[in-house]
Amino acid sequence: MNSDFHIGISYQEDLPSELIEEYISSISEPELKIRADSREIGFYASIEWALPTIVIVYLSKPYFEAFLQEAGKDHYQLLKKGTLKLFNRLYGSKPEKRDKKRSQLFSAMVQLKDDRSLKFVFPEGVGIEQYEKSLELMHELLLKHYVDYPNDQITEMASQLSAPSRSLYIEYKAEKEGWVLIDPLVEAQKARKAQNEHNK
Repeated sequence: MNSDFHIGISYQEDLPSELIEEYISSISEPELKIRADSREIGFYASIEWALPTIVIVYLSKPYFEAFLQEAGKDHYQLLKKGTLKLFNRLYGSKPEKRDKKRSQLFSAMVQLKDDRSLKFVFPEGVGIEQYEKSLELMHELLLKHYVDYPNDQITEMASQLSAPSRSLYIEYKAEKEGWVLIDPLVEAQKARKAQNEHNK
């Protein structure tokens, strides 16, 4: 997706279209440009946190440039409310009963101030109050990024990567009630160690 929109929604073609229509309706405003595209079911040779989720919500730089104004701040509350309703449809009424893992159902991708991409990797197996907390903290991180860049937490997290990258990933940890950096090199080392232990 390019950035001729404020909010983009990419979803797998086997997802019921009325679910996406309901979501769009819940977050729409007259001046807001929303683009939704379905995509074919794909098979990807990639690591779990980099895989496309069933639903991906893209927040573009133009959204945040408006978002810094009072009307934009108000819209984020509408976006949060609509996204929580979408979570209820995707994860069910008791999401905490699902297996604990990184979600393959929903993720958010954001265009940062320096044009890098940032993917927010959500968890499964947590309660709705944790999803609400994750969205509130996502809002705080992004607002501070666009106001305080380069002296903000997202830029600070990115500086801790083992190797520089144009694509950043952070995940929500319910036990810490916060977003933490995913470092691809560290994750690869963990995976190799786990595999070696498994092979013993």
